[in-house]
Amino acid sequence: MLPRPSDSPSTAEIAPREAAVARASRRQSPPLAKPRERSKPVPRSPGATVTRPGAPAAAPSAPPETLFEALLRAVLDPTLAIDEEGTVVVASDSVEAMFGWKPSELVGRNIKVLMPQPHREQHDRYLADYRHTGQTNILGRTREFTVIHREGHGIEVELSVSRVSLPSHERPLFIGSFRDVSARKEAERRVEDSERRLRAIFEGTFQFIGLLTPEGQVLEANQTALQATGATREEVAGKPFWETRWWSISEEVRKQVREAVRRAAQGEFVRFETIVRGRGDEVLTIDFSLKPVFDRAGKVILLIPEGRDITQIKRAQRSETAMLRALATIGESAAMLAHEIKNPITAVNLALRAVAHQLGEDHKEVLEDLVGRMQRLEQTMRRTLSYARPLELQPGPIRVAELLAQVVRDLRHECVKRGAEVTTEVSEEGLVLTADRQLVGEVLTNLLKNALEALGRGGHVVVGSRSLPGQRIELRIEDDGPGIPDSMVDTLFKPFVTSKRSGTGLGLAFCKKVAEEHGGSIRAERGRLGGARFVLELPMA
Repeated sequence: MLPRPSDSPSTAEIAPREAAVARASRRQSPPLAKPRERSKPVPRSPGATVTRPGAPAAAPSAPPETLFEALLRAVLDPTLAIDEEGTVVVASDSVEAMFGWKPSELVGRNIKVLMPQPHREQHDRYLADYRHTGQTNILGRTREFTVIHREGHGIEVELSVSRVSLPSHERPLFIGSFRDVSARKEAERRVEDSERRLRAIFEGTFQFIGLLTPEGQVLEANQTALQATGATREEVAGKPFWETRWWSISEEVRKQVREAVRRAAQGEFVRFETIVRGRGDEVLTIDFSLKPVFDRAGKVILLIPEGRDITQIKRAQRSETAMLRALATIGESAAMLAHEIKNPITAVNLALRAVAHQLGEDHKEVLEDLVGRMQRLEQTMRRTLSYARPLELQPGPIRVAELLAQVVRDLRHECVKRGAEVTTEVSEEGLVLTADRQLVGEVLTNLLKNALEALGRGGHVVVGSRSLPGQRIELRIEDDGPGIPDSMVDTLFKPFVTSKRSGTGLGLAFCKKVAEEHGGSIRAERGRLGGARFVLELPMA
């Protein structure tokens, strides 16, 4: 038998090592070698050792048969010897633990019992090819192979095969040793799976990510980073990071990146915003960072560069800034316009009042209507001026219970006039809020006025407060009136939107502005009394 003359290893080509060969040779008849003639023994006393002149003393040795048997019992890696027909002639004791066969059960069987398909069916042809050509690719090499266990499952092994020629026999034996590498192969597969997962994350992220040596040489760059600038991995690998296309935007940027690499190599985390070259002449703004990777001894062994494309964010910020500036300009212009309009209106209003007593009764009614219209227009101008003017907060400590009580006192006359009942619900007497007392008071007063107007005559209004999780305070005003029309829910806090006949539509918009300037919020909902409930949430500090 001989191995297949190809690159595919065959278990049929397995043969035991030289020690096993000796055992096999003992079992064959006639003897493997003719006994050598021995010289006449030199008489010596019992227990004496004969040493040739000038030769070192020989250590006592075991008989060859005992040594071979010990080797076959003790060798850890399963070892087999087969003849040219593929018949197992020697098997070490260790075959049982790995293959499930006892040595005595394998001896005399064809080695094909350990082979998977297609090698099992083709093994005889492998042997015939070897006998005919004398060529094979498995002798003297270690190959990975699958052996079939007696119970039918495969075992991954490393197989080493050598040929042994015996002086007394024309046919050689083949010795094969097996090493179970199943655990190692499983570990390799896990490592490969882990590498595939990490590669998928590395390549799939939207961030620009790479890998550098501490000196700044590029080891890896993900596809996002490469595609952003139109480069290939071969073009950047091995180059100093600052000399790659990303940083060709200017010499100043190159110096900045080179300095960042130097600092990161010393163990510092570096981060800054910068610009890189994209495809063609495109310029990208990125949030860039360099993170050092340390070994167990605390030495920097790698650098991880990361960039997040914030080009669109920066553009949006610039657009927003420009819009805010334009709105501020419009606001200033509106305030000036309102001021310029308000003064003539006031003068006209005073003039109309001055001439009212000179007119007849019919004309007085028309004049009074005109005066009322001018007053409402003046009020609108004042509110517009107040709303357009930027708020200058003057925060200070406010005792919530005292603030609510003051708001109710200020409108007590209005409450009595309308016959409305107003009660105060304070969950904690000691609650303190840090805010602009005047502005928050104006908001609560406006909300309470709206509630009284919505009630008409009679009705019940509750003014309350409570603390919320996250160091926040809730101030609420609710009534048992008709509630908020569904058609106004989405536009309630927009400027110049009102359901009142004489309203300006700026009251709730002003309330929202004050709430947001304090880092809070305001909302409207249906209350437990059945009417509207306005909730103002503000941070305690």
